[in-house]
Amino acid sequence: MRGCALWLSALALCACKPSPGTGAKGASRPGPVLARVDDTEITASDLQEVLARYSHTPFVLARYSTPEKKKELLESLIRYELMAREALRRGYDRDPDVQRIAKKQMVAQFEKREITDKLRAEDVPPADVEKYYREHKPEFVRPEEVRVSQILVHDETAAHRIAAEAKGSERNDPKSFRDLVERYSEDQDSKPRAGDLMFFDRKTTREPKALVEAAFAITKVGDVAGPIASDKGFHILKLTDRRPEGMRPFPEVKGDIQRRLVEQMRVLRKRELVEEARKSTRVEIDENELAKIALAPNADAGRPSSANPPIPASVPIPAPTPKP
Repeated sequence: MRGCALWLSALALCACKPSPGTGAKGASRPGPVLARVDDTEITASDLQEVLARYSHTPFVLARYSTPEKKKELLESLIRYELMAREALRRGYDRDPDVQRIAKKQMVAQFEKREITDKLRAEDVPPADVEKYYREHKPEFVRPEEVRVSQILVHDETAAHRIAAEAKGSERNDPKSFRDLVERYSEDQDSKPRAGDLMFFDRKTTREPKALVEAAFAITKVGDVAGPIASDKGFHILKLTDRRPEGMRPFPEVKGDIQRRLVEQMRVLRKRELVEEARKSTRVEIDENELAKIALAPNADAGRPSSANPPIPASVPIPAPTPKP
């Protein structure tokens, strides 16, 4: 439990965003002031923000419900502020790495507040959404889908015996196949669902190819096929539903269309902001020096160009600098 406290405190340091004190310009964060470090206030909302990150972990919240543990957490925020002030005193705010990280987070916040927060999916005009649906109907064609339940076993002899038992049961008695799933299936994922594999189309990679082909070959709902061999074992399948190819209705895809259109709007707005900034900023490019740069070979050389490099994780925004 001591390790849990230290772990939570460490996360608290990164999550804390101290506010200017009453003597500084700008409004302080809401809530009663719990502590002051010179002119920086640490308020109840700072503490609650840290704890809110653990709302899904009741035992952590329960541990920090006592006055002693609240004081321990507050002390961690105070230590963070003291370390930040000492770093400032030693000039770390001028460190190139710190400035690079700060710039990255500043741009991220700028994009969020000026683009993402201001252009929301629900704000896309309904007429534009309906027009997109009419003009892009091929995108919303739902392929033929089937739904099957399975019994999966790893012994071939047992699979043939179970398949014969399943095929001999009454077609209109779904409970009989469900009972066989409960008795024999070794697939712990589908077994709690009575073997149900949900709907899938011919292109799915969620299930083995042999299983998919066999499922689509079953002609009547209620019929049983198998055993079908795959790298997972031997499958006995029962067709439970079939859904023909057809257009997805507008209400079903409305949200997807809104998200597509708002993303287009955000890209356009970002381009406009860049162009506006470029008009008032001197930008010079040295084409000769650019041409001299040789890209260093890496371990990904020879891979298809579609292999994208990983996106670096975001870094917390540094705490604001208190005014002297």
